[in-house]
Amino acid sequence: MKRFTFAGAPANSSGKPGGTEHAPDALRDVGLMAAMNSGHAKDLDTLMRGARRDQASGLVALEGVIEATLVLRRRLGQLIEDDQMPFVAGGCNAVLPGAMAGARDGLARGTALGLVSVSGHMDLYDGDTSPDGHGASMALATTLGRGPRAWGALLGDRAPVKPEDVAMVGFRDREEADRADALMPEDFQPHLGAYDLDHIRSVGAAATARAVLGRVAGPGTKFWLHINVDVFDEMVFPAANHLMPGGLDWDDAAPLLRPLVTSPALIGLSLCGYVPSRDEGSSCGLHLVDLFRTLCS
Repeated sequence: MKRFTFAGAPANSSGKPGGTEHAPDALRDVGLMAAMNSGHAKDLDTLMRGARRDQASGLVALEGVIEATLVLRRRLGQLIEDDQMPFVAGGCNAVLPGAMAGARDGLARGTALGLVSVSGHMDLYDGDTSPDGHGASMALATTLGRGPRAWGALLGDRAPVKPEDVAMVGFRDREEADRADALMPEDFQPHLGAYDLDHIRSVGAAATARAVLGRVAGPGTKFWLHINVDVFDEMVFPAANHLMPGGLDWDDAAPLLRPLVTSPALIGLSLCGYVPSRDEGSSCGLHLVDLFRTLCS
């Protein structure tokens, strides 16, 4: 069994208290750390406050996003450099750019970094196209160097990951994002690896996992796995930050995720989008515990 280091990242890029920022404590309370045989690092100072949308960047809670990103980059880089495998318990998707910059910083020189984003949304908006200005909606675009400049500048002189080393899995918001003029996977050169929900339904979860690993886990490459619980159908996981019909169910999760979690190329993992206040009886949290016990066994 792999041993992760659990690091809470209580972030909510809406700038308001509550919501996803309570997820790290809730996940500990339902036993996720024990299920994963996880060590514990101090929770990160990633609170984001302020409802004003910055005119220049298009980001809500800009100062909080900046501070959280710097904290994530510094701390996760240290953990990886010390040969630990971070499990970042968000929080919202806005933790991704800082996590990826930290992973890049912590890797041995000459090792390439890949990313697998398992999410119901593509998160390829920028400061102009995002409908709400929340960093979560711009997280992947920023990680690829196509988000707000004020945010991307915190990630170093180059983007943490290249388009050819990215796999987007399980998304189902292409039409909505296209109407808003967000970036599309084919707007990048080379194109992003796009394995949407229809692809998973067509070829199966296990075959999708094999294809994804073929893209991001080649020789000399490590990858980060980012999971947003909105990849699940809203009836399956009603405690997600953004509810959407038609997503994955629990039977899809293990064959899709276990090959990724057990891959020797995995360098870290983030779990985002869980809202404990919507989770009556902690049912969704307990399902996550059962899922990760299976994935890590």
